[in-house]
Amino acid sequence: MRRIFPYTLVLPILLAVACGTTEEVVLDPPNADGGATETESATQDPADEDSPEGEGVEDPPETAGPGHEYDFGEGAAFPYPVGAYEHEYQDGVEEDVVYTVDDVALGAPGQVEFTLTVEVPDLGRVFGTAFLEARCSHGEHTVSATAGEPFGELEAGTHTRDMVCDLPESPDSVLVSVANGLDEAHFRGPVE
Repeated sequence: MRRIFPYTLVLPILLAVACGTTEEVVLDPPNADGGATETESATQDPADEDSPEGEGVEDPPETAGPGHEYDFGEGAAFPYPVGAYEHEYQDGVEEDVVYTVDDVALGAPGQVEFTLTVEVPDLGRVFGTAFLEARCSHGEHTVSATAGEPFGELEAGTHTRDMVCDLPESPDSVLVSVANGLDEAHFRGPVE
């Protein structure tokens, strides 16, 4: 005879899995009347025991989304599969490539200088930037940024380039848009 458990017994387990809780849910064996009883015991991550909440833990970069703007110095993260070739990608394993714009300042009159940083995780392959472009916008003006040399194919690590935008004015704030293939992030902030 097949025994069917009531949905109320399965519900706490499904909720715990869906909510990503760190609580253990333990179902006791059926009691005398044939129903099951439930007991819960909370477990705590050992790493959380010694450190006060929020101390010494850096927030990870926010995963980029369409229409989202970042402040200068804030990282925009784009997930990429891990593996050398598409047929070798590790199922469900992704690492974030992070773009950051900082050190935004006026150079010569009409020039906005900034540093673009690309942090590449170990993807098992080089990260291509053949289509990487940065643009500066202020008011009605949008211009492409130039750099001394392109990024090229990047190994795992942190890579920076100093870039310059020639704008007809010397703005006190600017929007820097960075696009690389389907990745696109917009950074806004003051010009020092």
